[in-house]
Amino acid sequence: MLFKAVTLFLAIGAVYGAVVPNSVEITGESTLIEFLRDSPALRASDVFNMECFDYYTPLLKQHADKYDEDSRTCYEDYEVAKSLIDSSYDYPRSELADSVKNTCYSLLTCDGKESNSDAFECLASGGPAGSAALGSASDKAYDYGASLKERLGDIQKVQTACLLEAQRTYKTKHGQCYDDLIACAYDPTWEFPTTSFDL
Repeated sequence: MLFKAVTLFLAIGAVYGAVVPNSVEITGESTLIEFLRDSPALRASDVFNMECFDYYTPLLKQHADKYDEDSRTCYEDYEVAKSLIDSSYDYPRSELADSVKNTCYSLLTCDGKESNSDAFECLASGGPAGSAALGSASDKAYDYGASLKERLGDIQKVQTACLLEAQRTYKTKHGQCYDDLIACAYDPTWEFPTTSFDL
């Protein structure tokens, strides 16, 4: 019964090791390994080499921590780049805003004319120029918006590539470490390596 239970636990752990983890899965995996490592019944068992858990548990955690660090860097780099790109459009936005305000203000002054005739004449003469100015501002806003979206899309692709690389690295190294742990657990002659483990 004990053999079946431990085999099941190792299989569950192997599944966790084969996919990119979220924080809940990492915590669950760590808890499971700690349970296996600290279980008095398993420690007393001749079936498994429990020193393997002492050796590989910190390594598995290092892989998970490295994945967290790498993916966090991907997100942080994206946010910094996004902020820099967005702020590079502050001047064009301010320039357009001033243009629109000035155009609208010049047309609104027509309402201050004393006679209806003067108000109509003011709007009739200023309207076409104001309309053209607003149309131009609208065209420029569209162009700036399209340019901004394209640049943000470019850094989004960089972020996606960064996250995929972090995931690939994690799955490869963490998965290999887990395979080594499982193989080691069934090897009664295994001894602590004399060389450091390459992360």
